[in-house]
Amino acid sequence: MFKIRVPATSANMGPCFDTAGLAVNIYNEVEVYTEEDGIEDMPLVTSNCLVDPRVSANQRIPLDEENLIIWTMNHFAEVTGATLPKFVLKQHDRIPLTRGLGSSAACIVAGLLAANELTGNKVSREYLMNIAVECEGHPDNVAPAFKGGMVVGASEGKRFEYVKIDVSDKLEFLALIPDFPLSTADARAVLPRAYTKEQSVFNCSRVALLVASMMSGNFKALSIAMQDEIHQPYRKILIPGMEAILKASAEFGSYGGYLSGAGPTLMLVNPAGSNVEDKIRNFVSQFEHFWLVQPVKVDNEGAVIIK
Repeated sequence: MFKIRVPATSANMGPCFDTAGLAVNIYNEVEVYTEEDGIEDMPLVTSNCLVDPRVSANQRIPLDEENLIIWTMNHFAEVTGATLPKFVLKQHDRIPLTRGLGSSAACIVAGLLAANELTGNKVSREYLMNIAVECEGHPDNVAPAFKGGMVVGASEGKRFEYVKIDVSDKLEFLALIPDFPLSTADARAVLPRAYTKEQSVFNCSRVALLVASMMSGNFKALSIAMQDEIHQPYRKILIPGMEAILKASAEFGSYGGYLSGAGPTLMLVNPAGSNVEDKIRNFVSQFEHFWLVQPVKVDNEGAVIIK
């Protein structure tokens, strides 16, 4: 038996649509058992939901071949020509589904690492990450799930290039997770088919400023750097309270905030030692929907195999 631990990820980071993401210390764990462990009477998949029930939306994990980890493992076998031995999985899920925290990316990464481990570790992590990017369709969740930290990446055909940025401990992150889901499909459906030149220039300048700010330590620039014209203005209509929360967080001293992934989770980036958490907790208590205010730390290690 071996165990795989994969961190949650917060993607897009404001203007970095499908480009940049951050690994945080909320983890899914998967235990993988083989015939040596005596699996004859064990179900293919068992799942233990450890998500706060106030934001879990009674999430259900498929316990058959439709399970995304199983699908990814079978995809690995098809791509590499490897033969998987008999196995069973036990999932311990802490990443809430459909909340913009990379739950599907965590499953894809876990599936690839599990399949590679079961077939002798013949494939490099870099190649596994390329497979993951193809499966997910964009790199901003799977890359930080693999590598940890903040990862900025781009694809050209099947080639994927990335840069990992070590995030300063002078920053604190606060995840605001609501009690309602938002599917990626619904979040993408509200986006326009085309953007103006002005919108493109707006986002290009913010992406450049965001990366420079994170690498240089000029964090005051984040208040502008996290502005966006590509996805957040269109998705906010799907997320009651989003605009008010981000405005209030700036007044409370946050450097900036953004829609995590496709949402509806919001991620606030604050100065270390600030009291933004207490103020925002009181502020969101007035809304109809419950918002879980959860401090998170950057995970700099990424996915790991524990034996």
